[in-house]
Amino acid sequence: MLHRVSREVSIHEVAEIVSANYTKATLIERINGYDISLAANTASNRRMIALALGVDERNVVEELERRSQRRIPPVKVSDSPCKEVVKTGEEVDLTVFPLHLQHELDAAPYITASVAVAKDPERLVYNMGIYRMMLRTRNETGVDVTAPHKLRAYYQKALEMGKSLECAVVIGLPTIDLLGSVMSSFDVDEYEVLGGVRGEPVELVKCETMDLYVPANSEIVLECEMPPVGWTRDEGPYGEFTGTYGGMKMNPVMKVKAITHRRNPIFLSATHGGTRPGWTDLHLLFPIIEMELQRSLKQAGIEVRGVRLHPGGCGMWAVASIKPRAKGDAKTALYLLLTSSRQSFPKYAVVVDEDIDIHDDEAVIWAMTFRAQPSEDVIILQDLRAIPLDPSLPSDMPPVSTSKMGFDATIPVDRNRERFKRCLPTKPMRDGRQEQVSLEQVLEFLRQPRYFGELALKYDGKTYREFLKAWTLLREKELITRDQLGRYVRKS
Repeated sequence: MLHRVSREVSIHEVAEIVSANYTKATLIERINGYDISLAANTASNRRMIALALGVDERNVVEELERRSQRRIPPVKVSDSPCKEVVKTGEEVDLTVFPLHLQHELDAAPYITASVAVAKDPERLVYNMGIYRMMLRTRNETGVDVTAPHKLRAYYQKALEMGKSLECAVVIGLPTIDLLGSVMSSFDVDEYEVLGGVRGEPVELVKCETMDLYVPANSEIVLECEMPPVGWTRDEGPYGEFTGTYGGMKMNPVMKVKAITHRRNPIFLSATHGGTRPGWTDLHLLFPIIEMELQRSLKQAGIEVRGVRLHPGGCGMWAVASIKPRAKGDAKTALYLLLTSSRQSFPKYAVVVDEDIDIHDDEAVIWAMTFRAQPSEDVIILQDLRAIPLDPSLPSDMPPVSTSKMGFDATIPVDRNRERFKRCLPTKPMRDGRQEQVSLEQVLEFLRQPRYFGELALKYDGKTYREFLKAWTLLREKELITRDQLGRYVRKS
């Protein structure tokens, strides 16, 4: 899962190298003009998320659900490797880090795998979240807090008080910590949430210039403040998760007061957009949104077997496997899938039966093709909450709404399911084989209606050939007949 580049490369090659190896993380050890190596795309597919959680790919959501219920308080330590190098005042210079241009039309290089740590100005509980930061000067960046997340709320409170908001930006956390940092929680210190996701207390070390604690396993820490200037600095365009560009906007700034890092740090870059926008660090969000959607279905009494966000639609396509119990279950599931996520995902939703593997794209498309009628099984919802970055919308600035589509690819509960049964290849019987065959034996089996395969798979080799001879003889003598489902049964 790692593409390692040992040769020296140009800073302008980085984006292309990462994009060309989209199924893996990339580690570039030497970049011309820099003393710091770079890693990227470390949470860009489900295998990486599963590895971080220590489970199989198909059990990611269930494991995350289990861990999300835990709260483990952090512990404070006096020192950490992220303090090996400390720079303050005139020594602060962001350009020492390999800040590469990710997309052709980006306004500037961005710090993207940046986990911002801040405290609620009133309640003093910690929040963590990933926010991109556009380089402005050697000690100043923009920070994108246009979306309604907690850092925006904290900054708004500080702004109303006429105060700066202290904010530490942590770079170089492992995937399990990145996953924990994007899990939303209400009125809870998010270091406790991260501890629950990790399964152990988070070790925290105090910043040098402010009253904030940061994860001690960080590679790099930027000690910043957000001055009370409001949304006054130009930001963007930037290549977004949709694979298209977001326009210019106004944002607050981050003033970097100090930089601390390991002696030989690895600078972590998050990947967005590009030609494979679904195979980027956007994968961090997928299991969290899937968990939210699955919770909504279960709370509504839907028997759900799994939910998957599809990478090809950058998470805006959801597929759910359910076991409909009553007429209306599938449509109810579609409404919930399209409306219950706080992040406004997805835009399209498909519901399939439990026998369809939601991780098998061809199986899902097959179900959409042969288990649905477009005139009856497609729903369109209007004027729902939207993600403004969607270029198909008339504007990329709120307020804006979107239409969404749901596709019911389940077998109607009042229909004969046998007609929809998939014609799968036969599987050899491992147990219960018959070593000999006779007409009487076959007739005894056919006291109950049976499909041909239910009988034929009991035999093998020469015995199977003997069975076929007996079978043809029974048909020749008209001792067996068939029912409406095509099963064989002996005549009474």
